Amino acid sequence: MCNIFPHKNSLFAITLFHLYLADMKNWFLIFSLAFVSQLEAQIDDSYVFDGEERSFVYYVPSSWEGAQEYPLLIVLHGLTQSGNGIMNITSFNEIAEANNAIVCYPDGLNASWNADMNSLNSEVDDLGFIESLVSYFETNYNTNPYRRYLCGFSNGGYLSHKIASESSMCFAAIGTVAGNMSTITAANFNPSFPTSVLHIHGTADAIVPYNGGAATGASVEEIMSLWQSYLSCDAAPELIEMPNPNLLDFSFPERYVYQNCEGTALEHIKVNGGGHQWPGIATLFGGLGTINMDFYSPQVIWDFLENKSCPDELGISDLSSPNKKLLKITDCLGRESSFRTGVVQWYLYTDGSVEKRCVSP
Repeated sequence: MCNIFPHKNSLFAITLFHLYLADMKNWFLIFSLAFVSQLEAQIDDSYVFDGEERSFVYYVPSSWEGAQEYPLLIVLHGLTQSGNGIMNITSFNEIAEANNAIVCYPDGLNASWNADMNSLNSEVDDLGFIESLVSYFETNYNTNPYRRYLCGFSNGGYLSHKIASESSMCFAAIGTVAGNMSTITAANFNPSFPTSVLHIHGTADAIVPYNGGAATGASVEEIMSLWQSYLSCDAAPELIEMPNPNLLDFSFPERYVYQNCEGTALEHIKVNGGGHQWPGIATLFGGLGTINMDFYSPQVIWDFLENKSCPDELGISDLSSPNKKLLKITDCLGRESSFRTGVVQWYLYTDGSVEKRCVSP
């Protein structure tokens, strides 16, 4: 019989091979568990609001437990897009996992949002729907009412500006990409709360022109002027140079920071030559035109949002926060438990009520 391991150290080689296989199995198990954990934290849900079924997908980081007050980020998609779609082209789930935040991606009815846009009108109360989503997360996931954030692209950017300027809830900060204000929103601009604003826009945007228009409403300069005046910032922003490492995208960013705002921040990233796109995301499904690749816009947006907070002096009641708040989560034996999907858990609230829930992944 032939010896398939003729080398004198063949037994040692076989042992190493078996150890290698065992190690590969362990790594595969670790990878599988991590992948399953990732799936468990990403949840599809819906409820009826104003007579319509409203759907959304959200991500809960693995570190979250019932008593913790994590910030809430709501990401609003563009026209013809969806919550899942914008989730898949951005990295906000990974950002939320790394920074202990809960992120939600709601769906607009008919893939659009009612933001009083000049060329797109709807009777849907999307402002009310987003406010109801905030209450949903503050009730069921104990999100922090002082740290509510909005991010929107295009049509979702329009809605972000509308909500921040018209909502009865305080949103600590918004970050918008390629979405201005409608003529109606600009004309009725009268916010109830101080909101920090970061607006990113390309000068070569053919869908939402940088300089505004009859079909798209206010220009970038006009909306920045509205926020500058309301937030009592210095009129002239300071130009902060940004790196331009990618010379092949035929565009470059400039960051304008308004100084001396009262307890808030106001910034504009002007993408010279940039199109109707998320900077830093090379995708065929994000928008139209030149994609600037000099900075990664989701991370820049989060870096701007994350430390912003509604003023402490407002008080919880002034934030329109619900009286019913999540106290803790327990398992079937009454032991305090972390959030899990696919299993029955009991949610105990501050008003004394208890809910039996099984959240589907």
